Amino acid sequence: MAFLRAMEPSQALRLFTIPFEPARDLVRGLLARFLHIEVNGLEFIPPAGGALLVANHTDLIDVPIQGAFSPRKVTFLGKAELFEPGLPVKEFLLQKSSPLHLPFLLPLRQLAEQVIDFYSLIQKTQLEEWGGHPIMRSYRGEGARDAVRYYQELEDHVVELLKKGELISIFPEGTRTRTGIMGSFKSLAARMAIRASVPIIPSGFKGSFQFLSLTNVLTGKVFDTRVEYNIGRPYFPEEFPQGDLKKAAHELTALVEKQVYALSLHAERRSAHRSRARVL
Repeated sequence: MAFLRAMEPSQALRLFTIPFEPARDLVRGLLARFLHIEVNGLEFIPPAGGALLVANHTDLIDVPIQGAFSPRKVTFLGKAELFEPGLPVKEFLLQKSSPLHLPFLLPLRQLAEQVIDFYSLIQKTQLEEWGGHPIMRSYRGEGARDAVRYYQELEDHVVELLKKGELISIFPEGTRTRTGIMGSFKSLAARMAIRASVPIIPSGFKGSFQFLSLTNVLTGKVFDTRVEYNIGRPYFPEEFPQGDLKKAAHELTALVEKQVYALSLHAERRSAHRSRARVL
């Protein structure tokens, strides 16, 4: 085990993870083999350079489809809880009423904590290896200023990642739809694309609402349902609205939202987008 002690902690942890490319190829093969997944417009994803991929968020299947079929690695912004899977288990096992607080069980409690912490580190490292990036949703901190500071720092960080050439996926609705109807888009994605001066790529999921619901899985409906993922022509920085950042981001968001909505209905819309926003 001497070679493990000589390694950086992050390097040692990666020995317990599955590398991105084999995992991507495996997931892609499984999706293509057992499910009816059709992906259109992959040619619109730039082969290199920063870009923002936006889509409607319909189901848990959205992220695997994007990550598995994209010709390049995608960075996803995921809720922080996914990167700390052991936290709720730890809180449950180590609550004051737990028998593990009995003095003679102290060694067992310490062992449980170490195992849970190690598992959480492995999952966090694995998700990061596959392109995951943790964010805290609905962050409030100790007050409004803390929340504003956090989201500004998050925006600045993502802008830097885009400038460094990463392809980042964002669902501008902010959460999965609960009704099957696409929600209104927040302007953060457009703001970051404008600030980083990178293309923003609209895309839309069709037929995937509640795809991985318990009912669909238990009845086998997942194997009969057809899902389309349509990727449209990017909006390039030279096509972005001009002027004040807030106003330009609002206008760009409206344009992208209309195009994502169209792509969630019609694959043929992928080669052209609206020149102006239009009420749905």
